[in-house]
Amino acid sequence: MHRENALPSPDDVPAAVRRAYNRVVRPHLPEKIAVFNGVAVRRIPLLDLTDEFPAYEATLIDAVRSAVESGDDVVVVGGGWGVSSVVAARRAGPDGAVTAFEPARHRYRYVRETAALNGVDERIAVRHALVGPGVKVDGDGSGAARLPPGDLPDSDVLVLDCEGAEADVLRHADVEPRTIVVETHACFGTPEDATRDALDEQGYDVVERAADEPDRGIFVLTAE
Repeated sequence: MHRENALPSPDDVPAAVRRAYNRVVRPHLPEKIAVFNGVAVRRIPLLDLTDEFPAYEATLIDAVRSAVESGDDVVVVGGGWGVSSVVAARRAGPDGAVTAFEPARHRYRYVRETAALNGVDERIAVRHALVGPGVKVDGDGSGAARLPPGDLPDSDVLVLDCEGAEADVLRHADVEPRTIVVETHACFGTPEDATRDALDEQGYDVVERAADEPDRGIFVLTAE
């Protein structure tokens, strides 16, 4: 049923209005619980006040769900809201473990809060650290440790969502996970071909490629 008074989508709001809202109004609003692709997240509401996002990073999250098995050790480089870490922890189960690296201070807090909110904080170790060159850090990265890719811990599954540092991490990581899930970021200087070359150098083949979210980059699921 059409509702004449329905709230507009954020896409219908002029960019200048969105920027002003995010900078001036939003920081003063109370947080609430939203659901991102089946994961509870504490967040500040957006203009449309939506609290259900079933398709949040759908391709990346689906790849994580497909790759992680019970008992796996998972490393996530780029914690974000903590959704991929929680999904990995659920799939790995009580015999598995997840280590998430996030350099931005507020994102580091989000990952920890999201893990606790979903009851899997005992399975997720969150480290305030920057892995690789740090092409783009979404927020204040002060105080974050610097971790060379060669010092990443061993894992069964490696998830990379690190804002343009993917190829560098792949080339210098001294690990051999069973599966690697990558979100490439051409907008930050890491196009798909650079990531594919890095994967090929490490002896991995691309077994699934999803290009249905071109604005967010190419998601690649790889395996030995």
